[in-house]
Parts: sequence; structure tokens; C-alpha cells
Amino acid sequence: MAFALLSSPSLVSVCDKTFIKPSSLTPPTLRYHKLSYIDQFHSNMYIPLAFFYPKVQQREESTDNELSHIVHLLQTSLSKTLVSYYPYAGKLRDNAIVDCNDMGAEFLSVRINCTMSEILDHPDASQAESIVFPKDLPWANNYEGGNLLVAQVSKFDCGGIAISVCLSHKIGDGTSVLNFVNDWSRMTYSPMTTTLAPKFVGDSVFSANNYSPIIAPQMLSNVSECVQKRIIFHKIKLDALRAKVAAESGVENPTRAEVVSAILFRCAIKAASSTTSSMVPSKFVHFLNVRSMMKCRPSAIGNILSIFSTTATKEEDIELPTLVHNLRKGVEKSYKKDQVEQNELILEVVESMRKGKKPFDEEYENVYSCSNVCRFPFYNVDFGWGKPERVGLPNGPFKNLFFLKDLKIGQGVDARVMLQKQHMSEFERDEELLELIS
Repeated sequence: MAFALLSSPSLVSVCDKTFIKPSSLTPPTLRYHKLSYIDQFHSNMYIPLAFFYPKVQQREESTDNELSHIVHLLQTSLSKTLVSYYPYAGKLRDNAIVDCNDMGAEFLSVRINCTMSEILDHPDASQAESIVFPKDLPWANNYEGGNLLVAQVSKFDCGGIAISVCLSHKIGDGTSVLNFVNDWSRMTYSPMTTTLAPKFVGDSVFSANNYSPIIAPQMLSNVSECVQKRIIFHKIKLDALRAKVAAESGVENPTRAEVVSAILFRCAIKAASSTTSSMVPSKFVHFLNVRSMMKCRPSAIGNILSIFSTTATKEEDIELPTLVHNLRKGVEKSYKKDQVEQNELILEVVESMRKGKKPFDEEYENVYSCSNVCRFPFYNVDFGWGKPERVGLPNGPFKNLFFLKDLKIGQGVDARVMLQKQHMSEFERDEELLELIS
């Protein structure tokens, strides 16, 4: 397969670039969207996702399979969707307010001069999947006048298409992105019967008025030191490991995410400690969707997040049963907390600003983080051409991050691991990891 094609400057040709405005104007009463304290914490780096559809067949009433028809269909439905998702069509005014001025979302259509299989079968998933995003855009800290939503449709030589979206993290989290793509796809597939009802919570949750203002974002992306690898954990070996960990840890029915994140953390620490005489003290931070804890509607749009964490300072701390036990304990503690008054992410930001430091910049030499979207139904996103063959994610946004999501088939886990370059080479050779994923 011609994997070298990916470096060719002629691989991608842009057919069109335009702005899609909401199909009706945003009411003056909704003109200014106030950002919550956690919104302000994030830079306007994008959350990028791509959906690959290998066989695009139009509905019966359409006989035109050309890219122009697909583009028109998606642009029309996007315009209708933006009426309900109006902040994404606006412009960031400062670190606290989005001016919902109906400026519109950027929309690109491109042709990719290879087959989709050359991308999906590429040994370096992050490099290959990046081809269906606008160049240099994913995870960029584009918070000074940039578009808050960029969408692209890419058509391959084989007739398949990829639909990628980059949505500003300043406005919403992973759940917000899922809500948007599901609503956009439904509006594309069934516009006459689709009603959208997202709820932009803004500063009605985690009000910024309760804390010292964040003048500049605290969480910035940095891919300069980052190498990403895609690691697949299949159901059979994962289930066997879950049963073993359950017996040794006392944790009832440990989840796929608990076990996979624990093994990744363990192997990453071993890789980071390979050139030292002792284990590198490390912290492991899990991002947590707290909508259910706060009794928010699933359709709530915003960064409705918290964190829980565990630490590892000695060898015993990174034994799998211990790690999984501590992770489960962290989740259980989170459910007992008032996620407004005792939100661990907010407390971390407030305390770090008081000390004049960046969040998580503390005594631990390495801080790892995990974002888990397993059980998020990304593989149900159907624009009218069936379910996607893969949901892709480009390289980024920073080192020492694990991103977990479902495989399309079965109960496996598609893990994206981002580490420093020198640590990744050791990580990939870990015998314990290789035995689990072989």
C-alpha cells in the first residue's frame, strides 16, 4: 500500500471553502454567551473528530453521487443546526464572552487522491487520520478571532467520504461535541422530522463571578514534544484481565476504562523511569463528565467537567489491582461531592492561580491525564450513509494524555496514547503491554 503517499503535497486538493451561517438570526436576547469558570480555563483549542464512511450511497430520491451534492446537503443541514448551536457560529470576544453574531462556521470540501483503505490501514493512525482535517488546525490554540467551528468533508478516490469537525473546547466538552454531531447528522438524514433542543448552560453552572477572573486560558495545547500511538485492546484479553484484577483488587466488575487506563499509566511510568534508578513520582488525572451528578440534562452544552486523581510514588502504587482500586475509589468519592462547591478541577485552578503556577504544575515530575469516552455512541452518527467505519482522532493535544474510546465492533477499547518521544519508544517495548495487545 502506498503509505508514502501521505507526505505528498498533491494528496489533498481543496475544492471549496466557505462560511455557513445559521438559517435564521440569533435573537438579540441570546447575543452574548457568558463562559463559565471551567470554560475560561480552556484555551480555544479545538476538539477534533473525524467520521469515515467507506460507501456513500445517496437516498433513493437522489441520483447525484458527486461531491457537490454531498456538500450542498451537509451545508444546508449545518445551517439549520447552527440555529440551535448558535454560539459555535459566533466569535470569541475575550476570555469570558462569546459574541453570537452569526458570523458562521467555516466549511471546507476537499478531494483526497487515495483510497480510504490507505488511511484506515496505515500503521500510524494519528498521522493518517490527520489528512481529513484542515492543515495545522486540530488542537490549535486558536483563541484570538478564529472560527469556533470548522467542518470538512473529504472525498476519496474509492467514493468514500470522511466528515471531520473541529469544535472549540472553550464552548463545550466531549459530550457537547457528541450532541452536536448527532444533531447535525439527524438534521442531514431527516430534516423534516428532526427537532433540536441543546441547552447552553454558560455561566449558569460554575459561574465565573464566584472566583478571581481568568484573564488568559490556563490549559493550552502543545504537540511539539508529543508522539501519538493507537493501541487496540480486544475484548477477549481485556475481559480476562478484568476478571483477574477484580479477584485481586476487590473491585466489583472493573470497567474497561479503569483497567485500560491503569495499564497505560503503569507502562508509561515504567517507560519514564527506565533511565533512572528509582520510580518517577507521578500523578494520574481523570477528566469526569459530571452532568448526571449535577442533574443536568444530557443535552447540556458546556464544559461540565471535574477531575479525580491518584498518585504513584513507589513501586507498590502501580500494581494493577492497587491502581484500579484507587481509580474506583476516586470515582465513588466524586459522586459524593457537591460538584459546584467541591469541584476538583475548579479547586485545582483556583489553588494554582493563588500560587502563581499553572494547574497540575506541582511536586510530581510527571502528570498523566485520561479522557474517557467509552460508551459514547460515536459509532451511531449516521448522516444517511450508515454508521462510520472508524471515528478518528489526530495527534495531540499534549504529552502524557490517554484518550479512550470504543472500537466499532465488540467491547474492546481504541486507546490513543500521547507521550514524550523518548518515553514512547520504551513504552512500546513493554512486554506486559505487548502480551495484552498481541
